[in-house]
Amino acid sequence: MEHDPLVDLPGGDNFHDVTALFEDAAEDMQPGALVLTDGFTLLDAMSSFEIGEPRFDSGLALLDKSKPSFNPLAPLTPEEVCWIIDRSVSCEMEWHSGYTLSQTIYSFLYVHSLKEIDPDLVPGGSLPRSDSLRPPELITVVLRAALLGLLKCCDLSWRELNKGNVYDAEDWQSEKCDVPLSEALPVKYICKALDEACRWLETSAKVQQPWKTMLMNRLVFRKSLIVLFETQLSQPHSGLLPTMINLSLQLLQPIMTITPSEPAPDSPARLAFDPQFPRVIVSYIPLHVLQLPDQAHTWTLLEGLLTSLKNVNDLANTTELTTWEVAGHLQLWCPRPHSRLPYVRSITQSAFWDGVLVLNKFALKHVVVQFFRETLDISYDAFTQNIVTRWKGPAPPPLVQIERTMTQILIANIKSLWYNPPRRRRFCAKSLFDWHELFSVFMDVCVRLAPLQDQEKLDHVRRARVAVLMYRLSVIREVILSGFQLSLYTNEERVFAYWYVVQVLEMHLSCIDQLMPGMSSDSNAYFELSYQSQFLTALQSLSIAVFIITVKQTTFSWRRTRLNFLRRYKWAFMPEYEDSDLQPFGHPNFTKFATACESMQKDKQFSLDGIAVAIEVLSCLLTSPDGWAGRWSEERKKFVQKLLDVCIDLQRQLPSTEQALTTWDAKTLKWDADVHPWFPIISGFPPVPSR
Repeated sequence: MEHDPLVDLPGGDNFHDVTALFEDAAEDMQPGALVLTDGFTLLDAMSSFEIGEPRFDSGLALLDKSKPSFNPLAPLTPEEVCWIIDRSVSCEMEWHSGYTLSQTIYSFLYVHSLKEIDPDLVPGGSLPRSDSLRPPELITVVLRAALLGLLKCCDLSWRELNKGNVYDAEDWQSEKCDVPLSEALPVKYICKALDEACRWLETSAKVQQPWKTMLMNRLVFRKSLIVLFETQLSQPHSGLLPTMINLSLQLLQPIMTITPSEPAPDSPARLAFDPQFPRVIVSYIPLHVLQLPDQAHTWTLLEGLLTSLKNVNDLANTTELTTWEVAGHLQLWCPRPHSRLPYVRSITQSAFWDGVLVLNKFALKHVVVQFFRETLDISYDAFTQNIVTRWKGPAPPPLVQIERTMTQILIANIKSLWYNPPRRRRFCAKSLFDWHELFSVFMDVCVRLAPLQDQEKLDHVRRARVAVLMYRLSVIREVILSGFQLSLYTNEERVFAYWYVVQVLEMHLSCIDQLMPGMSSDSNAYFELSYQSQFLTALQSLSIAVFIITVKQTTFSWRRTRLNFLRRYKWAFMPEYEDSDLQPFGHPNFTKFATACESMQKDKQFSLDGIAVAIEVLSCLLTSPDGWAGRWSEERKKFVQKLLDVCIDLQRQLPSTEQALTTWDAKTLKWDADVHPWFPIISGFPPVPSR
């Protein structure tokens, strides 16, 4: 019988539909459940993938057999050695950027050949034949010293990163894959090797200019990095750090200016880097091939790291907590290029608190003392004395609990400014309950205090309670606005976020209004609160305008919007709040939002005057006293100017009447965190240049 492919099926056509049978069998199963036969587990199922299967076995070594094998003793010219050293720095900086050691440092094959290029271990007859242009000492002395310096820098950085300030597999990759990073070699030994390599270059006639100077520059620069990283690790508050950082930056400049050219395609120098080689290393995660960036990017990244360390040193010598907060918020909201490397963020947190002392010289009480001085312009002793003299409770006042709780919250809050943005947002959301508990303690204390005999005197305890609430509201504001920077919100969620931040800012401004009366008008605390009042007023006015424009252009599915609301703001509905006698302030209310949306959509009066108010306030803010900003006052003004530019663009391009709004395309609103972290721009219209 002739086979008909359109009719005949392999195995015949006597099939029966068993879908109902499987549905009946699975009726009592939970989502995600599995049914396995006796003796057959999920591990057995996953083990059915054979070792050596390229799609699943990350350890399968499919090395390129077409190119020559790597010979660590292959003769190299001075220019090739210089190029190799530069590209090894690229590997180092890519690891600092968050890639694994396997993809970066370990793809530099000389890392695995340290014994082969050790001059004391190389047999006399094993060196390949070389000529006068390719002396073997370039490998066994110069390149080996540079390699040891590279590994020691990675080791010192690894130790700093491993302190726990930043998170493994999230901010950086710690896995060493059983490959040493010169941990056992002391810094003095490696510095001596670098000095000997410089001495050989200086006295040898085998290397000519300009390569002699270029190689020495790189070795001296590497030595400066080793000394700097070791000092940062062991003495983060050393007075020598500014000199060390400036020296490293100075040594980097000639290296950035003159770089070696690319080796020829058949040069043995190109074999020193193999992006496929990490596949033969024991690793717990599958790794993709990483292509190193161009050398200019590497030098810019390294320069950014050193410049950031200068800023950390400035912060380490700053005792004011508010200044730390200003600097931390600025680097979160508008980070400088290459300024948020995990190493820098870890060093910053270590400089603030090393687990024992604050700023390496203050007891933990320092953060509480500074809180009262910088926020309320009073001493902590005056606050405690006020409680003791007015206390009416049956038990002693909870001063120890207040001090301990405030210390924990304030230290954690400042350190979190140097977390990665998603983790910072999660931390803020979780910390809100801690702030609420602290506020509840202050409320209980106020209830048990005798009234002031002199009604004209300031009630420091009630003012402190308002200050705690103000801090909690600022954290809520951060949670809301960070959602824009992280691109978390849908169109409906953006509308709610702008409405909600307006409500929070109203309460925050009310707190400031309660704190400013009675303060000395020439104190930094007064100047800072005045600055915050103006800034938040502008922020609120602009948020109102963006809410108006977005709510009129959005069609709501209220069921979906409510579900998104419960998911996005689940931190406000934690069961812990139910155990508290005090209702939390500043939490979102979906019913009020829905009412506001319906009222706004029915309202035919259309006005974006809030943008004009924001422009006026921000313009005045550029000339206001700096408060506690300190050295970061200019950076804060740049951020204000950036927000002012966004306001001017929106005022220039948004529709000005209700009729114009009906024909305006809302899709032209674009939220781009690189332009501004919180507010949109109009696509197709570049922002006005900053003045």
